[in-house]
Amino acid sequence: MDIYDYVAALNSSDELFVDVHTDAVENNVPIMDRDALEVMKHYIHLTGTRHILEIGTAIGYSALHMLSVHPGVSVVTLEKNEDSHRAAEANFEKYNVTDRVKPILGDAADTLHKEIADRTFDMLFIDASKGNNQKFFEMYSPFIKQGGLILVDNFLLRGMVVDRHIQSKNRRKMQARVDAFNQHIASSEMFSSFLPVGDGLLVISKNKEVKNR
Repeated sequence: MDIYDYVAALNSSDELFVDVHTDAVENNVPIMDRDALEVMKHYIHLTGTRHILEIGTAIGYSALHMLSVHPGVSVVTLEKNEDSHRAAEANFEKYNVTDRVKPILGDAADTLHKEIADRTFDMLFIDASKGNNQKFFEMYSPFIKQGGLILVDNFLLRGMVVDRHIQSKNRRKMQARVDAFNQHIASSEMFSSFLPVGDGLLVISKNKEVKNR
């Protein structure tokens, strides 16, 4: 075990939703790494976050974990894949959280849903198509309150973000887009942290104050 595996193990805890996690692993559904998930839940707890907007529901795994932090947490979550959306709805029903979660079927990159446009959230969690991180950030960060959080998963792309030997044109394009977004946030006046947990978890504070240069 190297030090990264050691820290990852320390940052992880017993799985609360074993069947959902197993379903994701067996069917190759992309979900958050356990250590990054626990760090995100810690941020929710530390900040007293209650109202969350999630871009990329998948089968509802991350949303279930966010809801588990506190009974006052609610989540509005968008997913463009109909099969995943239906699976998430079933999982929310199974765990009796349908009164606290609003799953929306639709492409977050194309349409701003009324359920979002009429609200202000404490936190935005972006975990959808990685090449659209910049677009998601620009579309949905205005609906996050001042002092709120914006979290983005997978900024490392399983190491692909620094791989200079990628042959696939589509992968090179995605790499360039993710790196451009990362550099944009890093060079901006926003307070942000690129955390080396999971596949990389980016944490951004939406504040009026700006960081010192």
